[in-house]
Amino acid sequence: MKTNGFVKAWNVIYPILIYYVISNVVIYLSSLFLGVGEETYVQYYMLLQTISTAVALPVLYNYYRRDQLTMTVFYQRTSNELAELTRDRKILNGVLTFFAGALAGLALNNIIGATGLVELSQGYQNVTAHFYGGGLVFEILGAGILIPLVEELLYRGIVYGRLSDWLGIPVAALVSALIFGGLHMNLVQFIYAFFMGLLMVYFLEKTHNLYGAVLGHMGANLLTVLRTETGVLSWMESSPAALWGTTVGMAVVCGVLLLLLGGKKRG
Repeated sequence: MKTNGFVKAWNVIYPILIYYVISNVVIYLSSLFLGVGEETYVQYYMLLQTISTAVALPVLYNYYRRDQLTMTVFYQRTSNELAELTRDRKILNGVLTFFAGALAGLALNNIIGATGLVELSQGYQNVTAHFYGGGLVFEILGAGILIPLVEELLYRGIVYGRLSDWLGIPVAALVSALIFGGLHMNLVQFIYAFFMGLLMVYFLEKTHNLYGAVLGHMGANLLTVLRTETGVLSWMESSPAALWGTTVGMAVVCGVLLLLLGGKKRG
């Protein structure tokens, strides 16, 4: 029994290790090839992340696809439930998860920002400087599209999928969110990633497919890039009333979208 538990735990852990090994090796080799030094690392960080994510994508997809073909309990359950949905319902679910993810991410960022934790977390400030220091194109391609796709393949498609077969849905959701948050390596991102990780599991379970989590994650990241790089949402920070009014409003709209997503209607 202990051996079986160890094997199941290892099956959850090793894809994460592989992802981080690939990412670090590719970033190192790409830095050497492009001649990126310490003084230019911030400028090229998102380009390097985009390259490493693109390299990791087919590797992680191979593990994800193997789990699908094995038809574990998780994939049997979700594939059967997905088959009950019409094409129009699948499209609607995708739209709902994209906008719900975007609104939830923005509202959560506002709440965390209001706590003052951002100013206290040097690690978060360093990460932010790296993520938003390399130009809009790679922020959209990398942070907005490729990174959400790869992270959802790993943390929801593989990690959560395997955990749910082993521990059941509630515990798997909690553990996968803790892993997702913990690997962001600073308190601000831990809090954000933990709650967003739980939300992505909800998206996956309600759409019965990984695309729900991917679109929700993309929505959150793309809106964050838009907010950071364009200043189009800076009016929210003009006063406490504006900040909290819009945050509550976004939370309410997000809640409505989640209720629509969680509805039992199949047609």
